[in-house]
Amino acid sequence: MTNPTGSTPPNDLLELLLDAICVVDAQGNFVSITGACEQIFGYPPKEMIGKPMIDFVYEEDKARTLEAVKRVQEGYLQRHFENRYLRKNGEIANILWSARWSESDQVRVAVARDISENTRVEAPPCWRLSSSPPRLIPPAQPPIPLSAQDYTVLLALAKSAEAVSREAIVRALGADFRHYDQRRLDTQMRRLRRKVEEACPGMELPVATLRGLGYRFYEKIEICR
Repeated sequence: MTNPTGSTPPNDLLELLLDAICVVDAQGNFVSITGACEQIFGYPPKEMIGKPMIDFVYEEDKARTLEAVKRVQEGYLQRHFENRYLRKNGEIANILWSARWSESDQVRVAVARDISENTRVEAPPCWRLSSSPPRLIPPAQPPIPLSAQDYTVLLALAKSAEAVSREAIVRALGADFRHYDQRRLDTQMRRLRRKVEEACPGMELPVATLRGLGYRFYEKIEICR
């Protein structure tokens, strides 16, 4: 149905979007979904609204998705976050997200794009750590030069999918943990985070600080020469 000018009404225009615009409340429940909801997620909006967002996420991606949600709700503008959703028919959908938090409305607004076809053709973008020369390469971004110490710390994190203890990182640096000033490691991590933020505005180093445990690189990272 068209209006007198012959143009499509706004509600109909939303249905033509190739992306889905999702609004999620502070408790993690879908409040509204407009655009290509069923094409992307495999569910009509009425079957998702009011339900926890995390229930639709592929099991292996739930932990890092919740970490990303926490960062967004703390004010971080999330760009280019990828995870997988499980569609109603059992297929896995690869989703590219951008999201931000509205403090006044207490909701998270996110745009979802289905990149499943792209990921079938080529591997999803990931961080890369190169030794020759030492550099960190964020997804779709130019390389960030690293010092030898920067590289050693990131290599220790990249080698494990689990948390890496502070002691293990200090050992990788060739130092004695018993006599090592812990503040030096904290300074090292702050410097690495700042390097990424300055080189790639809007992007952050995906390293989580786990109190009492150490650090963990929570996105996919490839070690290369």
